[in-house]
Parts: sequence; C-alpha cells; structure tokens
Amino acid sequence: MQYTGFVWLIFSSLFVTLRGEFSAQDEETLGLNYTTLWELLKFQTNPYLQDLQGHWSFNDTIDISKYEEFDHTRFQGSPELSLDELVQKVKQLQRSNKRRPEPPRTTQPPEELLVFDTSMTTNVTAQLGGTAFLHCRVRNLKNRAISWVRKRDWHILTSAMFTYTNDERFQVLHNEGSEEWVLQIKYVQNRDSGAYECQVASSRGTQSQLYNLEVVVPTADIIGTGEIHIGHGSDLTLVCVIENSPSPPQFVMWYHNDNMINYEEEETQMRVTTESGGEKTHSKLVISRASSKHSGNYSCRASNTRPDSVYVFVSNDHSILDTKLKSLSFSNNSILWFQSLVSSEYSFIARSTGF
Repeated sequence: MQYTGFVWLIFSSLFVTLRGEFSAQDEETLGLNYTTLWELLKFQTNPYLQDLQGHWSFNDTIDISKYEEFDHTRFQGSPELSLDELVQKVKQLQRSNKRRPEPPRTTQPPEELLVFDTSMTTNVTAQLGGTAFLHCRVRNLKNRAISWVRKRDWHILTSAMFTYTNDERFQVLHNEGSEEWVLQIKYVQNRDSGAYECQVASSRGTQSQLYNLEVVVPTADIIGTGEIHIGHGSDLTLVCVIENSPSPPQFVMWYHNDNMINYEEEETQMRVTTESGGEKTHSKLVISRASSKHSGNYSCRASNTRPDSVYVFVSNDHSILDTKLKSLSFSNNSILWFQSLVSSEYSFIARSTGF
C-alpha cells in the first residue's frame, strides 16, 4: 500500500508539471489533453505504465485495496523521468501527427428528390365491364417502391410488384428499367369509382399523386315513341343510339320478342347497319314489306349497356285508321261541330263561285 500512494503522488505531480509546460496556444494547436499525455507516457517512456493503466485510472475514487496484487517492486530502480525531454517528445509527436494528411471523409450524397410526371392523365374514365388503366411515372425512384392505395378505405392494393388484395381484378404492370407503374383494374364495376393514390415512401415522408376513376354506363336509346304503328307491306326503320361509351361497342344486337335477330340469312327481310363516331354509336334496323309476323317487342342491346325497347304494331289500313281515330280525344259533339263547319264553308264557296 505504501507504493500505491507513492505512485499516485508521482503521476499527479507529473501531469500538473506537464500542464504548466504548455501554453493555451499550444493546447489549441496541438490538441493536448490528459488522455493524449497518458498514451504518450505509456508507450514512449516507461513500459511499466502499460501494466499500470489496466489496474488504475486517474479518476478512480474506489477502494484501492483491490490493487493489492499489483507488483510495486517492478517500479523500484526504474530510471527517473526527465520532464524537459518528455515535453519536447510530446510536442514533436503532436506536430508530426498534425502534418499527416487526414483520410478523405466519405459523405452520403443527398437523396435525390422524387419527381412525379404531371403530364400523365389523372382523371380516368372507364366503361362498365371494361378495363381501367391508371398510369403513374416517377423519376429518381432508385430502389424505392411504388404503392397504389384506394382512398375510400385506405386499402393498399399493390406495393412494388406485389398485390395485397384478394380481388384478382387488380394488378400492377411494370417493365424492368421503366419509370412507369400502371394499376390495371379489369371488369370495372360501379363500386370502383373514386380516388386512388400513387405513393412513394422516402426519408422526406410519403409523397403521392392523386387519381380519380369514373365508371360510366353506356345507354341505348331507340328514337321514337314507345309504340309504333305501321300498315301491312310498309317498310319499318328503327334507329338505336348508344351514348356515354368511351370506346364503341364491338357488336350491337337487335332482339325481336327476346330472340336475337339473325339478319344474315339470305331470305330475311331485315338488315342492320352500324356506324360509330366519338362517344356515340348508331345502329339502324330496316324491315322491308312488314307483315303481321313482324309485330312485337324490339330491343337494342350492347355489351355492358343499358338496353332500350319499342313495341311495333303491323296491321291493315282500316285497322290503322280506326286505331288513330280512337286515339283522338274528340267528343261526339266536337265531331258534329267539325262536320257542320266543313259543310257551311263548302256552301259559302259554292255561292261565291256560282256553282
């Protein structure tokens, strides 16, 4: 225990002395501190100090009885330390370390900003039963993933190339190396209308672009009233207009009493012509020399389109005249008044002309 106190006293005095050998400028320039001096003392002066550090720290205030096993005799007869030589060696080592070039610092390049292509169509219209495509293009994506989210329930539909819904109508389309990620929705239903988000998570937070999907239902409309009357042997022309169709229907079908008309038969009296222009499609059904067998219900239908129908009556001339007269709202008194008016006008004309 006597050597323990002696060693502590020596090193305390040594550091106080060394502290006085350096000016404030030296400390700032050389960056000297107690740790540096301790390392230099340990490796440059007395090799026995290496063993001492493993047993004792200058700042320890704990019970030193645990250091009883330290061999103090190893310090007996050791050469005395020259403070002047030690100070000069410390300064020399510090200057050599200062002249040594510092290794280049590796800095992380700043994260490139995500750029959403705003030229992409964000208001998408799809026909009921058709296929909708939502196109999202992002630059500087790197290895980050794009997610498609349905806003009405915040359901993540896809992320990267993975699908997170049991609805197999949803799928993401992407080509390797491309900046474009497309959400495909097959067999579009009315419930698919609404907002969708193309999202990317980054260190700056979540960035997104909003899309709106509108599902339209095409309608068929047969021009004219709900009932059509024609005489036997007359030609019948029915015109059907299909509207609100982003893409023209592939086929327009006509039905007679819920039976599809096969107008390609050689002996048929019917023919159909269909023309498409813009969002409207016109289909015309022509029946030559109509007879009573052509009476009945006619409907115009197309895929995923609300149909329309009309009823056709084919009869002889007398029955048509009787039907039209019955449809007039004239009373008997009105008819008699009309007949008397015509008779009086005829008598006036006859007297004036001398007939």
